[in-house]
Amino acid sequence: MTLHPPRNRFLRFTIYLVCFVLILLALDLLWVQSNRTIHPGYETTRIVVPTLDDGSIDYLAAVETYFSRGITAENNAAPLLLEALGRAALPTTQPPDGITDRLGMPHLPEQGDYFVTDEAFTKKPAEPGDPDLADNKHAYQWAKELSPQTLDWLKANDKPLAKIHEAVQRPRLWIPFNGGNRPQIIVSVQIRHVWLLKAAGSALLTRASARIASGELDGARQDLSDAHRLARLMGQGPTLIERAVSMNMESAACGVDRAAAASGKLSLNQLREFSRELATMPELAEPSECANVSERYMFLDALQFLARSNPAEAAQVWSGITSQSMASPWLYYFLPIPYEKTMKAGNHWHDGYLAAVRQPTYALRHAAFVTCEQTATDLTQHSRFGPLSPQWALGLFMPALNRIEQRWETSRAESRLTGVAVALAAYKSDRGVYPPTLSDLSPAFLSELPLDNFTDRPLIYSRTDHGYTLYSAGPNMLDDGGSTAAGDDVVASLK
Repeated sequence: MTLHPPRNRFLRFTIYLVCFVLILLALDLLWVQSNRTIHPGYETTRIVVPTLDDGSIDYLAAVETYFSRGITAENNAAPLLLEALGRAALPTTQPPDGITDRLGMPHLPEQGDYFVTDEAFTKKPAEPGDPDLADNKHAYQWAKELSPQTLDWLKANDKPLAKIHEAVQRPRLWIPFNGGNRPQIIVSVQIRHVWLLKAAGSALLTRASARIASGELDGARQDLSDAHRLARLMGQGPTLIERAVSMNMESAACGVDRAAAASGKLSLNQLREFSRELATMPELAEPSECANVSERYMFLDALQFLARSNPAEAAQVWSGITSQSMASPWLYYFLPIPYEKTMKAGNHWHDGYLAAVRQPTYALRHAAFVTCEQTATDLTQHSRFGPLSPQWALGLFMPALNRIEQRWETSRAESRLTGVAVALAAYKSDRGVYPPTLSDLSPAFLSELPLDNFTDRPLIYSRTDHGYTLYSAGPNMLDDGGSTAAGDDVVASLK
């Protein structure tokens, strides 16, 4: 039997056109499927183990394994911190006792002597500029007594803060992500403990101010030490959010340290001991480790998930990341998104960031960061075809690592300035006046004078009629005269 095309030209054309479209569609589906196939390797997935049942990389397990290295039941502060915070610190997406079971600790009862935030205690949101709020550096002024309500809040938290004091004596902190209900992608992990620990740090600093005002100097010193140690524990977290919060906690603690040192309430011996303790505090963990492992894996994990997902799942993830909805999930069946090329582009960008981190000075690191971020911005802006371009995800997933590094450097400067400020207070307590130069502090009051970590030059200091001027040049590496309005100097002056 011989088939003949219809004699009608229009009908023949229609048949040819439909066949041509079907061929193109088949080729497109093959192209799409080819792009959705990811070949594990250093340039694409960066790691090849561990794997999930379907053969894809288990990035969540890889992050947990990396950040739990050296963790033991004896050195991990997490169980004690969770006992202080209660179930409110546990992710709601996990089984109720899943995280505590993995930590090998007792289950947390529904009710207990748990930390209560200021907002929960007062049953109202905090007012901007509230002088009792410990997040505001101007809060720590002993001239103004804390309100009775704030003092009641601190009293209500005596037991959980005592538990936190016990916890921060331990050197490590690790809380697992997976408590039995494995998150599909890392970006969906909840870290509810972060905000409660931030509030607890604020409570410690607020109580330190109250204790100094009432003459409980040893208790105040303990609270200040606990706040610094809590910040360092938070700085071990696997996410940049935890690292950023730890930097804010450290800066807030430094503000209270300086106010306490300048209050005139601490004796010479107390100031000397305080200075020695601050000098032995390790610096906050550098954020590059977090960026290289968890942030990189978070990026690769999301792309891997998109590549193996059905259209509805992919559209949901896309909407969550971009805050934009796709026209139709079915588009994912036909869009040849170059997942492997995008993973390679992301790895290349992260490698460039690590190369910038390894530069020997802040000036060189900053210049390398600017180049790295500008390159990513240019590539993203010139990606005219959206997700069809290998660079499409850089603008969505890449955090502002240059800004994070600047924030970390600023917290380092705050710590160094605070150590000098406490030594200056000790000098004044002993000699009656502040020293003419910082070199007069060493070695009697400060074993070693720290340099400005932004410029690798001495910190800027001068004695004034009623105090002193002390500051770092800050991220722009310029001496702006100790100004935070016209410049970005990190200032610890006493007027």
